[in-house]
Amino acid sequence: MSELKITFKLGEKDVTYLRKVLRQAGTAAKGKSEEEIMRAGARQAREARDAGPPQYVLDRVEKLETILATVEDKDWNPPATVRKKILTALAYFSDPVDLIPDRVPGLGFLDDAIMIELMAQDLKHEIKFYHQFRTFRESAEQRPWTAAGGTRLEKRLKEKRKELRAKIEAAKAKDAERGATGGGSFFGW
Repeated sequence: MSELKITFKLGEKDVTYLRKVLRQAGTAAKGKSEEEIMRAGARQAREARDAGPPQYVLDRVEKLETILATVEDKDWNPPATVRKKILTALAYFSDPVDLIPDRVPGLGFLDDAIMIELMAQDLKHEIKFYHQFRTFRESAEQRPWTAAGGTRLEKRLKEKRKELRAKIEAAKAKDAERGATGGGSFFGW
């Protein structure tokens, strides 16, 4: 069976429009609870996986799942401002109106994949350092179930989180200095 490769580039006007759609979805979801928004994001990831979409969509679904994990992970515990910004972006998935209906074969999840990619770009430092945090946690303590091990692990995770948060802020400041937001961030950081 043959494949068809299509590459396209969204211009500044297109990206600005899509960021506006994200902001509008966040505004429309103001009355929704954090749990509703998280469930909608998780449901979207699950439905996308179940639909057997193209690989480009599955790659973005993994990013969506990581974004969801950053909010759900009690050990990572992002600051309230970051949490709110992530939930505002995730609100896009709690709106039943899609730019392209998901049921359209091959393309139905394209708009979702684009929105996830926009979120992932804006959260690139959060995602990068969250991965480092998870890797650290997985290798940090051999016996966290013991009293001493649990206390030691908790302290080490707190120190690592603080170190990585500082790196996130430094990376965002460096991006701002270089003007490297790529057409403006949805989050405005």
